[in-house]
Amino acid sequence: MPYTQFGEGRQVVAASATAAQLSSTSTRANWVTITAETDNTGVIAVGSSTVVAALATRKGIPLSAGVSKTFLVHDLTEVWIDTTVNGDGVTYVYGT
Repeated sequence: MPYTQFGEGRQVVAASATAAQLSSTSTRANWVTITAETDNTGVIAVGSSTVVAALATRKGIPLSAGVSKTFLVHDLTEVWIDTTVNGDGVTYVYGT
């Protein structure tokens, strides 16, 4: 399947327990691979706008530092991340 667009980005969660959109700008994508930054000290959770990284109430897919996961999506704005430690983040690549 040929890709007409291939891009990448980075998103940091400024404050734990405050979910952040992977992208605030509508970006069409068929898939996105998200990697928790290798210097993260906490856990990143990936999910919808209700994602929670805190262990006691976690919702979403948890990623430890350096771990990657690929998701099928329609738009990068659909993907949200949360963290257990202020300032932890992810890098990502996507294709359409």
